Amino acid sequence: MSTFLLTLAKENPWPALALASLNLVVALSLMGIALALGITVSLLAWIHAHFDRQIVPIASRAGRSAAR
Repeated sequence: MSTFLLTLAKENPWPALALASLNLVVALSLMGIALALGITVSLLAWIHAHFDRQIVPIASRAGRSAAR
C-alpha cells in the first residue's frame, strides 16, 4: 500500500501537498482555539477569585488577633 502511495506521489505531488497544507491549517486552528480557551478560562478564574474575596480586616489577614 505504501509503495502504491509512493508511486502516486512521484507522479503527482499536488494531492500530498494539499493534504499537508490542510493538516497544517487544522493544526494551527486547533492550537489557536486551545490558546483562546486557555486564556478565557484563566481570565474567568481570575475574575471569580477577585470578586469572590470577602472583606477581611487587615489584622486578621496578617494572622494577628483583632481583639486586643
